[in-house]
Amino acid sequence: MIERPQPRSGNHDRRTASLGQATLRRHPLGGYRYVRWRWRLLFALVDTLGTTLFAAAGCVVALWRRIIPARRGKSKTTRRILVVQLDHLGDAIITTPIFALLKQRYPGARIEVLAAPWNRRVFDLIAEVDRVHVCSKNRFAPRPGLSWIPAVIAWGLRMRRRRFDLAIDVRGEFPHNVLLWLCGARRRVGWGSGGGGFLLTDRAAYVSDRPELESRMALLERLGIDAGPAGRRPLPRIHPPEEANDFARSAWRQASPERSVHRVVIHVGAGTAAKRWPVEHWRVLLAGLAARGGVAVALVGAESDTATARAILGSRPWPVVDWTGRLEIAELAAVLQQADLAIGADSGPAHLAAAVGTPVVVLFSGTNRVEQWRPQGAMVQALRHPVACAPCHRRQCPVASQPCMRGIRPADVLLAIEELLAAAAGRGEDRSALVPAKRGAEQ
Repeated sequence: MIERPQPRSGNHDRRTASLGQATLRRHPLGGYRYVRWRWRLLFALVDTLGTTLFAAAGCVVALWRRIIPARRGKSKTTRRILVVQLDHLGDAIITTPIFALLKQRYPGARIEVLAAPWNRRVFDLIAEVDRVHVCSKNRFAPRPGLSWIPAVIAWGLRMRRRRFDLAIDVRGEFPHNVLLWLCGARRRVGWGSGGGGFLLTDRAAYVSDRPELESRMALLERLGIDAGPAGRRPLPRIHPPEEANDFARSAWRQASPERSVHRVVIHVGAGTAAKRWPVEHWRVLLAGLAARGGVAVALVGAESDTATARAILGSRPWPVVDWTGRLEIAELAAVLQQADLAIGADSGPAHLAAAVGTPVVVLFSGTNRVEQWRPQGAMVQALRHPVACAPCHRRQCPVASQPCMRGIRPADVLLAIEELLAAAAGRGEDRSALVPAKRGAEQ
């Protein structure tokens, strides 16, 4: 993996240093991953009260068992495993390596996932996953309101009927810890960093800035699963089904009848407004690719990204097809796998491109830490423009000019493409014909 941070801009640093979010860099996160102090104080209080109550309840239960011994102990065999993943597409892809490791550790167990509508298709593609349950109401849904609270409680009670022996929450959310406790699993593995650690039987140590894949492996270590030394651990891998591959072959043939044309996928969307690259930057990048020639470009994204794609294309006769809002996850995985390169913001499709083995250039905003959230793969190049307020963890940039994304210039991306494809050629992959001419790169 290659990361090429951009040169610092004094103007951008001075402009953003006064933001209140910059103070976040001076406060240690402690045992909680929350950025805002009010949430950390709230869950410190919740955990103090919860730990006290659960300790008292444990004493009562122990006394009861002394008076009236249990007739027989519960079976220690792990027959059913639940993994809770209700958040984003990229997070779900990061989680995929744990299933093969769980199956190796518990070969006779049935593995089930509680997923969200927007990430459930990822788990349909994992051979070790036996069943996917879909919780459509959770706090990660668009405009969730408060209806997700009773929904999560209801799902916890509903999962109780499944009689899980082991339940794992990979994110570290207080509501998820409640769900794990309600489902009645004998062993509950997760994080205390989001609050509610007293509801778990096993807690992994919280380490800020650690790559998310390493955090998944830390959860497995609580189960005695050795994922191997750092640097040699399994990476996310997605294998599109054959019908999706057939669809992608047909779609690419229509977009570029000649296979000599190199295929580039551009994801024009992002999970939040703060992660979006400016439309005018996308236009300049397309002009640079078009000037090179011999390139077929496909724009992808959710249905909500169609307006952005149209704004990027405008009225110019770009040699580009617009597939926004038209691809299921499996189809998108196949389209990416059959491409020569992918470009996009820090979002799920960038992780998906890396997981199918396609070289990918990822444009990082200042909202997250690159080291923590970059896609995992051999051919990943992350670009970022440093600003003083990063990481801000905001959904909307409070600075009108959005310097962290606007500071990543189209010329920087064209150069990253050149470097990445040269590296791919060095690994025995002939992608060099896509390298854009430096003289034609626009600033």
